[in-house]
Amino acid sequence: MTNNTTPAINRIDSLDYLRGLAAFGIMIYHMHLFTYGEADASSVLAKIKIYGVAIFYVLSGLTLYMVHIRGFVFSKPVLVEFYIKRFFRIVPLLWMATALTLVIVYPQMLSVKKIIANITIIPGAIKPETFIANGAWSIGDELFFYILFPFLIWMAKFKKGLFWGFVALSFLILIYFTFKVLDPNVYLGKQWAEYVNPLGQMFYFAAGIGLGAIERNMKKFGWPAVLGIVFLCSLITFYPVTGEPVQLVTGFNRLILSGYVIALCFLFYKCDFDFLPGFIKTILRTLGEISFSVYLIHPIIYGLIRFAAADYLSANPIIHIALTIAITLVLSFYSYTYFEKYFIRLGKSVSAKAKPAVAS
Repeated sequence: MTNNTTPAINRIDSLDYLRGLAAFGIMIYHMHLFTYGEADASSVLAKIKIYGVAIFYVLSGLTLYMVHIRGFVFSKPVLVEFYIKRFFRIVPLLWMATALTLVIVYPQMLSVKKIIANITIIPGAIKPETFIANGAWSIGDELFFYILFPFLIWMAKFKKGLFWGFVALSFLILIYFTFKVLDPNVYLGKQWAEYVNPLGQMFYFAAGIGLGAIERNMKKFGWPAVLGIVFLCSLITFYPVTGEPVQLVTGFNRLILSGYVIALCFLFYKCDFDFLPGFIKTILRTLGEISFSVYLIHPIIYGLIRFAAADYLSANPIIHIALTIAITLVLSFYSYTYFEKYFIRLGKSVSAKAKPAVAS
């Protein structure tokens, strides 16, 4: 029987650094949103709100490409292994976050329709706004991308022209959503279902795969990459745009900022950060590892603390924010260590048992 086991690759720590920083930034944005209200488009927080998630998509495509490109063949055993592992990596924590959100934060959202959508998961890949947990819409988009991924990696490996054609198509779809579907004169919240549509976000995932396909054996850039990262972060921070956050996802603002973000992901990919002290590397690596829990858990922690001490914390919002961040980081570490890792191992075990049955 052919061995279709995907070869192991060395983990690229710098991608974990960026993933962790993006999750932490989104948490800080939500602290501002929950406490003080929406941030203006000119603020770095509003830009993190929008493009922190775009970073997740780019990194997801890039990481999956690096993991699967060498050993991928379009066969039933490989597909079964991929989807089982993705299920156990994503869904258990999503289910836990959904249950906690219903119990602690939004018990009024309990309905048969929403329960079915959030348990079966697949509807969320088509309509991500049906997910209950705060921020889980992006998980719905990821599930949609996972459905596409085997076809994209096959094209990237065997039909490169077809793959780049798909990247171009996804970019045209992004342009369509940016200039035609989303209205810059209407609040983003009122267009949320249109904004989170996976078709309108698909380009970021495809671009991530494209970054890996460009040249995965390219040497690290060293200090030029660091200077480029600083320069791009400055461009994003001081990019001249004001008003409601919808201004960040419409018109040429979106195309320009998307280009900056994709370039930022590429420079992190090609920078090893050897100059950083060991303890900072450890902190950044850990933050990247726990980023999924940080992303899903922090709204629940914020709501729980508010429920427990609303009168005191309403007059002391900084304490509320500090407690939320500290507790989220600690619980996310334990969630990753004892919950996420358990299901990652379980997914590997289940997929290993399923492959011989499928192959036979």
